[in-house]
Amino acid sequence: MDKIQNTKDLAFYNNAILLTELINKRVNDNIDDKELKTIQTLLIDVFFYVNNLQTHLANSKITSSVYREQRNDALLKIAELEEELDYINKNVI
Repeated sequence: MDKIQNTKDLAFYNNAILLTELINKRVNDNIDDKELKTIQTLLIDVFFYVNNLQTHLANSKITSSVYREQRNDALLKIAELEEELDYINKNVI
């Protein structure tokens, strides 16, 4: 993950925390306001959804990296075997 993405993630989480605290304060001040409680619940759902997407993206990047490494290892092995095959073909008695 690059520094720009880390900075954006940090800003998002800071904003999420601040917004959640503001909503929670309003809900606590006006405990009977059903609309505020709904906003609070929906906000929490949105933040969990975003967190799930970020987790999925991170896992996908890790998996992609593993597959890329396996592909590179396979290509290297193929190149080595082709060199060995060329050597054998050139040095047949």
